[in-house]
Amino acid sequence: MSKVLVIYAHPETAKGSSTHELYKHFINSYTAKNPNDEIIVHNISEYMPFRLDKLAISIYNKNLAKSDLTPDEIRLSESRDKWLDEFIHADKYVFANPMYNLFIPAEMKRYIDMIMQAGKTFHYDDKGLSVGDLHGKKAIHLQSSGGNYHNDLIQNDAMIYDLGDQYLQTMLHMMGVDDYSAVFAEGMDKDPMHTIEILDNAYAKAELAGKEF
Repeated sequence: MSKVLVIYAHPETAKGSSTHELYKHFINSYTAKNPNDEIIVHNISEYMPFRLDKLAISIYNKNLAKSDLTPDEIRLSESRDKWLDEFIHADKYVFANPMYNLFIPAEMKRYIDMIMQAGKTFHYDDKGLSVGDLHGKKAIHLQSSGGNYHNDLIQNDAMIYDLGDQYLQTMLHMMGVDDYSAVFAEGMDKDPMHTIEILDNAYAKAELAGKEF
């Protein structure tokens, strides 16, 4: 039995969401194939309390100096460590989000900032190079976007990239997670006449990915 951690970054809205539908097609397919796996879901657009602020920096510096933490720092550190331990002990990761301005939502970036912990998810070797500590795990990125970034209809401007997917893959690689895949629902705004076809194709890919993940 595997432990699957879902990091979902999309605010709950009354309007239908292609991100949510993409995720549903994936996770329904996955659970049908793996009914005994434990699935933990965090919608970090609704709740993500851990910021990289002065309190977090103070905790980091005091831990390096082996100094005592204040009561507020202890509470934050203990609460944050529960989320960090959850990430470390998961077997599989699912990241689901819409693209915001060529990048992941701010809450997902905040989550990555939280789990990128030296001595926990990676370490520095004797040459000062970072080495990932999370091996034998796998991740998938499910993302929706109005433009095209990964197919034959890609944007004409060569400087327009999906920076969020590149960033997510890079950060996971730094932590030792190299079994990485992605499914994209994209181009609905650029080609609204074919929205249904675009989404149906993306959902079919998500279902296949769910069976294979």
